[in-house]
Amino acid sequence: MKLIKTIIFLFLISFPIHAFGKSNEYYQMVITNVLSNCKTTECKKSIFEKEVHIAFFNLIDAILNQLQFELSQQKKEKLWSNEL
Repeated sequence: MKLIKTIIFLFLISFPIHAFGKSNEYYQMVITNVLSNCKTTECKKSIFEKEVHIAFFNLIDAILNQLQFELSQQKKEKLWSNEL
């Protein structure tokens, strides 16, 4: 369980480094909120799980958008090469 908590914490700390991540201030607010308002471990766990889920879906969304862009570029290139 401690390993999972450590991984989640490292993920939350490292995620703002990415271009599509949230600001450092946002994560500071989340951590401050967890430390000040959550007294039970279940509360802390649920907040961190929600943040990881949101970050994961944002990551997948960014990957899918990039793939869609690259596929559209390849399609355009094929159309241009067929016209020549």
